Amino acid sequence: MRRSSTSIIWGKPADFNLTIIINIIITMKWSFLAQLFPLAAAATNLTIEAGYHVIYSYPGLTPPSHLFDLIKAGKVGGLIIFGENVNDELPATIQKFQDAYTESPAHTGSPLLIMTDQEGGDIRRLPGGPELSAKDVGKAKSPEEAAADTGKSAAAALDEYHHNANLSPILGVYRENGDFLDHYERSYGNTSSLVGKCASSFIKAQQSAGVLATAKHFPGLGLAKTNENTDERPVTINATLDTLRKVDEAPYYSAVKAGVDMVMPSWAVYPAMDSKPAGLSSAWLKELRERIGFKGVTISDAIEAGALKEFGDDAARAVLATQAGMDIILASARDVSQGQKVVDALVDGLKHEKISKESFEEGSKRILELRKKIH
Repeated sequence: MRRSSTSIIWGKPADFNLTIIINIIITMKWSFLAQLFPLAAAATNLTIEAGYHVIYSYPGLTPPSHLFDLIKAGKVGGLIIFGENVNDELPATIQKFQDAYTESPAHTGSPLLIMTDQEGGDIRRLPGGPELSAKDVGKAKSPEEAAADTGKSAAAALDEYHHNANLSPILGVYRENGDFLDHYERSYGNTSSLVGKCASSFIKAQQSAGVLATAKHFPGLGLAKTNENTDERPVTINATLDTLRKVDEAPYYSAVKAGVDMVMPSWAVYPAMDSKPAGLSSAWLKELRERIGFKGVTISDAIEAGALKEFGDDAARAVLATQAGMDIILASARDVSQGQKVVDALVDGLKHEKISKESFEEGSKRILELRKKIH
């Protein structure tokens, strides 16, 4: 604004005090800028909306300063925390993230999503519970009670470190002793009924304690062999659609009935439905929403996963996943620039109509509704 305009404002009588002026500026800043610079405002708003859809990560114990700048600019929807990020200062660091976010034009009153994998047993990023693995829970005298206890324990650990979302539980129904999920003790059991009951108990207990839960990896990795890890390489699950629906999908009905907040689709390929990985498949995401009835937020597995090596770089993969109907992209390579590239790719996809704006906005609404649940 020119100096003459400023001098007129400050030349008003005493009834115009500093507080009133600041409030006017805060209230009008975005509409004012939008009127002066409509194209710039549109681009900014698009970038902010894309930011809601991306979870960032960073290396080591000390987050880079430009991550805070990105948060303040509204380009970050949340963060995933790994073991390498954890020390006694982590709660204070996360509070700094949240404080920075309150200065962001993307801030709507709800905090950033702060998440990790706190499954139980050996799969824990934070100190604290659950000490029992999913396999231990499934073998307990009262599996449902044990699952509820682990859900509470996970929530307590996450709350202590200022997290509000957990990428757990796993709903895979393992088939053979020593296969991928059983080997790492990440499955509750080898029947859909047991897995569904345990997962529901975990979800209800954790969410009642104020921590968002995630059912993964839809439609299931129960048939993956010991060395079939989608983080490392492409995995194909050769099962009939009838088997997948009757066995692998079955626990998801229980999870949806329990009110699970998020679902993470798998990066495995299930040829009975589609030749593309489930998380890049509109057919599988349609199955999740229309057949199973899930109304919440979908979140991708690691976008840098080896299973996606044939689908371009991380930015290209993010666009493909979003085209298929994915709501949130998990940029978990411990590289802040990865998240930036994903946001830029989503903005470009929207500008050039490679991504449906209507579908994207529906996802934005789901994400914002999800964040309202966080206290």
